[in-house]
Formats: sequence, structure tokens, C-alpha cells
Amino acid sequence: VSAQHDDLDFWAIIGPTKHILAGLEASAEGALRTRDNTGAVDRLSGTIGLSYKVWDFLKIGGDYVYIRYNHTRRGWETGHRYNLYAVGSYQWSGFTLSLRERYQHTYRRGVPPTNTSANPKDVLRSRLQLAYRIKESAFKPYASMELFHRLNDPQDNGLDKIRYTLGLEYKLNKRNTFNVYYRYQSVRDDDPNLHVLGLGYSIGL
Repeated sequence: VSAQHDDLDFWAIIGPTKHILAGLEASAEGALRTRDNTGAVDRLSGTIGLSYKVWDFLKIGGDYVYIRYNHTRRGWETGHRYNLYAVGSYQWSGFTLSLRERYQHTYRRGVPPTNTSANPKDVLRSRLQLAYRIKESAFKPYASMELFHRLNDPQDNGLDKIRYTLGLEYKLNKRNTFNVYYRYQSVRDDDPNLHVLGLGYSIGL
């Protein structure tokens, strides 16, 4: 990994989910991200959200994210993010192909917009994912690609970054699920490309 152009980091997510009514689910999670080859904390966040399964093949939802950014020059600052999304999926022979479209609106408190940077920022995120449920097994490998498109950049809208992910879910039991993954993030500007090792844990209530 090149220290000048690439960054090897660690991301962790933990949180509960709760089925409220048929098709309706509430969730919460806490997350940690590092930067500078895991030498510093990049961001801490907390999320609460609701999702609703309209049909077997379509789920819609939204969430709010409270974010604490550790900016490289300004230090710690606060962000408020709102997401709206829809996920369409198709299943056959253990495979699940899904497409998620997410509208993301992020406001950083105390950060004025400039001629080169919007605040708030609007982004459209499109993720295509293929997962496979191994028969008579608790393991589910998956692969995905996610595109980030800037919607209100003062200089140039369009493709901002791409995330490629290879992961493995392990369902310990009906309530507990673990997720490990490797992610590569390619960006168009001067930020470093990211190599991420991720760990997630979800518990059903």
C-alpha cells in the first residue's frame, strides 16, 4: 500500500434491529472509522432508521446519522446526515441480486459553503450487490459495487467515488449476525484511495 496515494484503514459497526409490525423494522447502530493507516480516528457516528418491506422484492427506508468528523485541519466537527433509499432484489437458487438507490443529504455544522465545496452536500449512491446463501450453512458471501454521484457540487457534479466490496456474513443464530469484509474505495480528487478492513455485528431484538 502506497502511503502517498493509498490508505489502509479499519471500519467497525455494531447495532440492534427490531421488527415492529409486519414489514416494518427499526434499527440503530454505532460506527467507528480510522484513517492514516489506522493511526487516527477519522469519524464516529450513530444512526437510527426505519425501513418497510413493501413487497418481497422491494424495501424502502430512511435514517438519520449523527456524525463527528475528525478533520485533518479543523479538528473535530459535527455533521447531520439524512438518507432516503429503496432496495429492489431478485432471488434464485440461493443467489440474491439487489440494487439500492440512496439519496444522501449531509450538513456540517459551522462549515461555510465555498466556491469549491457545498454545504450541505447532496449525493446519489447506487449500489449493486450479489450475495449467495450457502445451502445448509450459516455463511453468506457477497460482492458489491457502489457509485457516488455529486448532485450539488459548485464546480462539477457527477461521479465522485466508487466502492468495491467483498464480504462474508455469518449468522450465528436467529438473533446474532457477524459481517467481515474488504473494501476498496477509489476517489476522483486528491483524497487517498482507501483499502478498508471492516467488521460488523447485528443483533435482533
